[in-house]
Amino acid sequence: MPLSARDTEAQLMNLLVEAARENRSPSSNREADLFRFAAQLLKSRYPHEANTLDAMAKHYFSQHKIKPRSFPQVVSDGLVSDVARLRHMLENRMAGIRAW
Repeated sequence: MPLSARDTEAQLMNLLVEAARENRSPSSNREADLFRFAAQLLKSRYPHEANTLDAMAKHYFSQHKIKPRSFPQVVSDGLVSDVARLRHMLENRMAGIRAW
């Protein structure tokens, strides 16, 4: 059974927040791009977590000799559909708020 949009979104939030807090490495190019993108969204309010995500993404790209997508490409390729919503949800989740 396919996941609903909310379930997919919840999984993404869990992935990004856990990675930021636990130094979890990305497991794919897609995840590395999302880690890097999320780091940019979090850097003003959560600099430590943003640095963690960015460092893990950079390590992945270096290790696999892959060029990261540009931030506009992350959006145009559909990895992120609503940047403002993603930022809001990430900041809420980082603060412990799980509301939609």
